[in-house]
Amino acid sequence: MKLFLADISKIDLEYAQLLNKERRERVERYRLVDDKKRCILAGLMTRRFLGNAEILKNEYGKPFLSDGRFFNISHSGNYVLFALGKSEIGCDIEKFHYVTAVRTGKTVFNDDEMNLLLSSADRLGTFFNLWTKKESLLKCMGEGFHRSAKSVDVCSDVFEEKGKSFFMKTWNFSDYTVSVCSEENDFPKLIEFIGTEELLFQ
Repeated sequence: MKLFLADISKIDLEYAQLLNKERRERVERYRLVDDKKRCILAGLMTRRFLGNAEILKNEYGKPFLSDGRFFNISHSGNYVLFALGKSEIGCDIEKFHYVTAVRTGKTVFNDDEMNLLLSSADRLGTFFNLWTKKESLLKCMGEGFHRSAKSVDVCSDVFEEKGKSFFMKTWNFSDYTVSVCSEENDFPKLIEFIGTEELLFQ
Protein backbone atom coordinates (compact mmCIF):
# COMPACT_ATOMS: atom_id res chain seq x y z
CA MET A 1 0.00 0.00 0.00
CA LYS A 2 1.16 3.51 -0.82
CA LEU A 3 -0.26 6.77 0.54
CA PHE A 4 0.55 10.12 -1.03
CA LEU A 5 -0.29 13.63 0.09
CA ALA A 6 0.12 16.78 -2.02
CA ASP A 7 -0.45 20.50 -1.40
CA ILE A 8 -2.54 22.69 -3.73
CA SER A 9 -0.55 25.85 -2.92
CA LYS A 10 1.76 25.50 -5.93
CA ILE A 11 -0.90 24.35 -8.38
CA ASP A 12 -1.43 26.66 -11.35
CA LEU A 13 -4.77 26.59 -13.13
CA GLU A 14 -2.85 26.22 -16.40
CA TYR A 15 -1.86 22.69 -15.30
CA ALA A 16 -5.38 21.60 -16.26
CA GLN A 17 -4.11 21.47 -19.85
CA LEU A 18 -2.04 18.43 -18.88
CA LEU A 19 -5.18 16.45 -18.03
CA ASN A 20 -7.68 14.55 -20.13
CA LYS A 21 -10.86 16.12 -21.48
CA GLU A 22 -13.12 14.66 -18.79
CA ARG A 23 -10.96 16.06 -15.99
CA ARG A 24 -10.63 19.47 -17.67
CA GLU A 25 -14.41 19.70 -17.98
CA ARG A 26 -14.74 18.77 -14.31
CA VAL A 27 -12.30 21.56 -13.38
CA GLU A 28 -14.35 24.06 -15.38
CA ARG A 29 -17.52 23.18 -13.47
CA TYR A 30 -16.02 24.42 -10.19
CA ARG A 31 -16.46 28.10 -9.38
CA LEU A 32 -13.96 28.57 -6.54
CA VAL A 33 -10.25 28.66 -7.37
CA ASP A 34 -9.25 26.28 -4.55
CA ASP A 35 -11.86 23.74 -5.72
CA LYS A 36 -10.39 23.95 -9.22
CA LYS A 37 -6.88 23.44 -7.80
CA ARG A 38 -7.96 20.40 -5.77
CA CYS A 39 -9.54 18.90 -8.89
CA ILE A 40 -6.41 19.58 -10.97
CA LEU A 41 -4.14 18.13 -8.29
CA ALA A 42 -6.28 14.98 -8.01
CA GLY A 43 -6.03 14.65 -11.78
CA LEU A 44 -2.24 15.04 -11.76
CA MET A 45 -1.92 12.41 -9.01
CA THR A 46 -4.18 10.04 -10.94
CA ARG A 47 -2.08 10.54 -14.07
CA ARG A 48 1.17 10.05 -12.15
CA PHE A 49 0.23 6.95 -10.18
CA LEU A 50 -2.23 5.18 -12.48
CA GLY A 51 -0.84 6.03 -15.91
CA ASN A 52 -3.12 4.85 -18.68
CA ALA A 53 -4.92 2.22 -16.63
CA GLU A 54 -8.62 1.96 -17.43
CA ILE A 55 -10.80 3.37 -14.63
CA LEU A 56 -14.21 1.75 -14.14
CA LYS A 57 -16.97 2.40 -11.59
CA ASN A 58 -19.07 0.07 -9.46
CA GLU A 59 -22.84 0.38 -9.00
CA TYR A 60 -22.35 3.00 -6.27
CA GLY A 61 -20.00 5.12 -8.39
CA LYS A 62 -16.76 4.07 -6.69
CA PRO A 63 -13.91 3.97 -9.23
CA PHE A 64 -11.61 0.96 -9.59
CA LEU A 65 -8.97 -0.20 -12.05
CA SER A 66 -9.22 -2.88 -14.71
CA ASP A 67 -5.65 -4.06 -13.97
CA GLY A 68 -6.38 -5.36 -10.47
CA ARG A 69 -5.07 -2.40 -8.47
CA PHE A 70 -7.27 -0.33 -6.18
CA PHE A 71 -7.15 3.37 -5.37
CA ASN A 72 -9.06 6.09 -3.59
CA ILE A 73 -8.82 9.88 -3.37
CA SER A 74 -9.90 12.40 -0.75
CA HIS A 75 -9.27 16.11 -0.30
CA SER A 76 -9.77 18.78 2.31
CA GLY A 77 -8.30 22.23 2.87
CA ASN A 78 -4.92 22.49 1.13
CA TYR A 79 -4.34 18.77 0.66
CA VAL A 80 -5.27 15.94 -1.67
CA LEU A 81 -4.77 12.38 -0.40
CA PHE A 82 -4.18 9.48 -2.79
CA ALA A 83 -4.26 5.84 -1.61
CA LEU A 84 -3.08 2.98 -3.82
CA GLY A 85 -3.14 -0.73 -2.94
CA LYS A 86 -3.54 -4.33 -4.05
CA SER A 87 -6.91 -4.75 -2.32
CA GLU A 88 -10.03 -2.66 -1.77
CA ILE A 89 -9.09 0.65 -0.17
CA GLY A 90 -10.81 3.79 1.11
CA CYS A 91 -9.38 7.01 2.50
CA ASP A 92 -10.53 10.28 4.02
CA ILE A 93 -8.82 13.50 5.03
CA GLU A 94 -10.54 16.23 7.02
CA LYS A 95 -9.22 19.63 8.03
CA PHE A 96 -9.77 20.21 11.72
CA HIS A 97 -12.55 22.74 12.28
CA TYR A 98 -15.17 23.44 14.89
CA VAL A 99 -18.28 21.29 14.81
CA THR A 100 -20.88 20.54 17.45
CA ALA A 101 -19.35 17.10 18.00
CA VAL A 102 -22.15 15.55 20.06
CA ARG A 103 -25.06 16.91 18.01
CA THR A 104 -23.44 16.04 14.68
CA GLY A 105 -22.20 12.70 16.02
CA LYS A 106 -25.74 11.60 16.85
CA THR A 107 -26.61 11.66 13.14
CA VAL A 108 -23.82 9.29 12.05
CA PHE A 109 -22.43 7.41 15.08
CA ASN A 110 -23.95 4.32 16.69
CA ASP A 111 -24.37 3.92 20.46
CA ASP A 112 -20.88 2.51 21.10
CA GLU A 113 -19.25 5.26 19.06
CA MET A 114 -21.29 7.92 20.88
CA ASN A 115 -20.22 6.47 24.24
CA LEU A 116 -16.60 6.70 23.11
CA LEU A 117 -17.13 10.29 22.02
CA LEU A 118 -18.91 11.33 25.22
CA SER A 119 -16.24 9.78 27.44
CA SER A 120 -13.35 11.43 25.58
CA ALA A 121 -11.40 14.34 27.06
CA ASP A 122 -10.88 15.56 23.48
CA ARG A 123 -14.32 15.29 21.93
CA LEU A 124 -13.47 17.24 18.78
CA GLY A 125 -10.36 15.16 18.09
CA THR A 126 -12.28 11.95 18.76
CA PHE A 127 -15.10 13.13 16.48
CA PHE A 128 -12.74 13.58 13.51
CA ASN A 129 -10.96 10.29 14.20
CA LEU A 130 -14.29 8.43 14.18
CA TRP A 131 -15.66 10.40 11.23
CA THR A 132 -12.65 9.81 8.96
CA LYS A 133 -12.46 6.12 9.92
CA LYS A 134 -16.16 5.67 9.13
CA GLU A 135 -15.83 7.49 5.80
CA SER A 136 -12.78 5.45 4.79
CA LEU A 137 -14.46 2.18 5.82
CA LEU A 138 -17.64 2.87 3.84
CA LYS A 139 -15.57 3.88 0.82
CA CYS A 140 -13.44 0.74 1.13
CA MET A 141 -16.58 -1.39 1.27
CA GLY A 142 -17.60 0.27 -1.99
CA GLU A 143 -20.93 1.65 -0.80
CA GLY A 144 -20.04 5.06 0.59
CA PHE A 145 -22.95 6.77 2.31
CA HIS A 146 -25.44 4.82 0.19
CA ARG A 147 -25.34 2.67 3.32
CA SER A 148 -26.35 3.90 6.77
CA ALA A 149 -23.33 5.31 8.58
CA LYS A 150 -24.59 3.82 11.85
CA SER A 151 -24.51 0.29 10.41
CA VAL A 152 -20.72 0.07 10.72
CA ASP A 153 -18.70 0.38 13.93
CA VAL A 154 -15.28 2.07 14.00
CA CYS A 155 -14.57 2.03 17.73
CA SER A 156 -11.67 -0.32 17.03
CA ASP A 157 -9.32 -0.49 14.05
CA VAL A 158 -10.95 -3.63 12.61
CA PHE A 159 -14.48 -4.12 11.32
CA GLU A 160 -15.72 -7.57 10.34
CA GLU A 161 -18.75 -8.41 8.21
CA LYS A 162 -19.76 -11.43 6.14
CA GLY A 163 -16.41 -13.14 6.65
CA LYS A 164 -14.40 -10.09 5.60
CA SER A 165 -12.08 -8.01 7.77
CA PHE A 166 -11.52 -4.32 7.13
CA PHE A 167 -8.48 -2.73 8.78
CA MET A 168 -8.20 0.97 9.60
CA LYS A 169 -5.37 3.33 10.51
CA THR A 170 -5.46 7.02 11.46
CA TRP A 171 -2.81 9.74 11.29
CA ASN A 172 -3.00 13.25 12.74
CA PHE A 173 -0.75 16.05 11.49
CA SER A 174 -0.94 19.82 11.78
CA ASP A 175 -4.72 20.51 11.79
CA TYR A 176 -5.69 17.50 9.65
CA THR A 177 -6.91 13.99 10.36
CA VAL A 178 -6.32 11.17 7.87
CA SER A 179 -7.83 7.68 7.98
CA VAL A 180 -7.31 4.79 5.57
CA CYS A 181 -9.15 1.47 5.40
CA SER A 182 -8.06 -1.65 3.53
CA GLU A 183 -8.78 -5.36 3.36
CA GLU A 184 -5.05 -5.88 3.97
CA ASN A 185 -3.33 -4.81 7.17
CA ASP A 186 -0.22 -3.52 5.42
CA PHE A 187 -0.27 0.21 6.17
CA PRO A 188 2.93 2.21 5.70
CA LYS A 189 4.36 3.92 8.76
CA LEU A 190 4.30 7.29 7.06
CA ILE A 191 2.32 9.10 4.40
CA GLU A 192 4.57 10.27 1.56
CA PHE A 193 4.44 13.98 0.76
CA ILE A 194 4.90 14.58 -2.95
CA GLY A 195 5.81 17.90 -4.57
CA THR A 196 4.10 19.48 -7.55
CA GLU A 197 7.27 19.15 -9.66
CA GLU A 198 7.15 15.36 -9.34
CA LEU A 199 3.58 15.32 -10.63
CA LEU A 200 4.15 17.46 -13.71
CA PHE A 201 6.38 14.93 -15.43
CA GLN A 202 5.57 11.28 -16.02
